[in-house]
Amino acid sequence: MIEITPINIGSFKTWLDVKNARQEDAVVLQEEYGLTQDVMDYAMDIDEPSNYDYDKKSKSQLFIYHLPYKTQQGYLTIPVAILLKGSLLITLTHFSDDHVEDIFRRDILKKAYTNINLTVLKLLKHLSDVFSLPTHELRRRRKELNDLLSERAENKHLIELANLRKSLIYFASSSQNNYIMLQNLKNKYFSRTFHENESEFLIDAQIEANQVQQLVEMESKIVAQLIATFDTILSNNLNGIMKLLTIWSVVLAIPTIITGFYGMNVSLPLIHAHMAWIIIVGITFILILWVLMVLHRHRII
Repeated sequence: MIEITPINIGSFKTWLDVKNARQEDAVVLQEEYGLTQDVMDYAMDIDEPSNYDYDKKSKSQLFIYHLPYKTQQGYLTIPVAILLKGSLLITLTHFSDDHVEDIFRRDILKKAYTNINLTVLKLLKHLSDVFSLPTHELRRRRKELNDLLSERAENKHLIELANLRKSLIYFASSSQNNYIMLQNLKNKYFSRTFHENESEFLIDAQIEANQVQQLVEMESKIVAQLIATFDTILSNNLNGIMKLLTIWSVVLAIPTIITGFYGMNVSLPLIHAHMAWIIIVGITFILILWVLMVLHRHRII
């Protein structure tokens, strides 16, 4: 769906807000607004990494910036596109998010600058902030899982912890690419006519993206360390169980061997004694105690 709104940002007079972009929207942008096939392929590709591209043919500038997107299994990241062409400012999203829409309307309409460069840089800076709430949500859930796993590690909790790690991997990759894209803007067509205040805005956007990147990386490392810790705990618990079962197997093998001998149809010592079973049981207990003492002496138990 394409929503058309008049704006007044220097020479830019029209804002095209493409929400939940579909292929028919791309056709309209090509046929009615002169965007090339290559530009639309980049803008419509949900797997396109964060990037800046200047198309000489249509004289359009394309900014690709990745943002968090929540699913039932956790968070992914999905690109948002900002296009500049002629007097058109075009924003293109593949999903509905009230926070993102508020940023667009606030920076494009309510706080419109007379310079499109400042508007774009403000948009990119504030879009970096979109990572903050999901990252804090993942941190809160990580702390809850830490408490739950400390009491009792269940498979569903471990699976959820793995989903947290997957979400943070997406966040780490996207936030890093966003930061690299902003760093590279100073050498691109976009910044060819930058004034001093615009350079400062670019630095502000870079700082914000870098802070998000560091926050995500720190949380990702904590979750990875938490998973490694509980893997070690589960491994130690399993080793303890196997150790206990092995000790019991050794101990129970003693009466099995002795009673097995006396179950044979051959002459054995004490077979005709009046209290033979008591003596045999006593010998069995003595052997069991001796085995336990040997295991304890070698610090096996």
